[in-house]
Amino acid sequence: MISVSTAIEQLITSAKTTDVKEQLTVTQSLGRVLAAEIIATINVPPADNSAMDGYAFCYADALKSDFKLPTSQRIPAGVAPKALNPATVARIFTGAEIPAGADTVAMQENCSDEDGTVTIGNAVTDGANIRRQGQDIQSGQTILSAGTKLRAQEMGLLSSIGIKTVEVL
Repeated sequence: MISVSTAIEQLITSAKTTDVKEQLTVTQSLGRVLAAEIIATINVPPADNSAMDGYAFCYADALKSDFKLPTSQRIPAGVAPKALNPATVARIFTGAEIPAGADTVAMQENCSDEDGTVTIGNAVTDGANIRRQGQDIQSGQTILSAGTKLRAQEMGLLSSIGIKTVEVL
């Protein structure tokens, strides 16, 4: 009989390792180990966007108008907005890009719209309900280190930032 520590030493000494690197598509990489760190080349989200359905506006303009502003545009997700006209609101939907000139989003539940003029409830604070560009991932950030075993969640992360192939051991 040998001791546990001796057995562990023998196992470590006899273990075979490989330094052969292989380029695989992300979909083929399950269970493999990253040979190099992965650096994000994009921001997630790519631009400031609305965290909910509501109205995007400039908080300073709302203060001046007693929180009553006309609607100047409608911004669904996936559509590039025009710059916000001064002293107006934009009807905006979850995930839609915040237009230039807006700095706050009020939840639709806290607003009322009468004939194109929106009254914004006083529960909103300056800068509220906006997911900032790069809030989740910033371009240049290391998102996975070399030596990371690739599981489904790492594969999903890689795919979400446009990585198609990885170098693995």
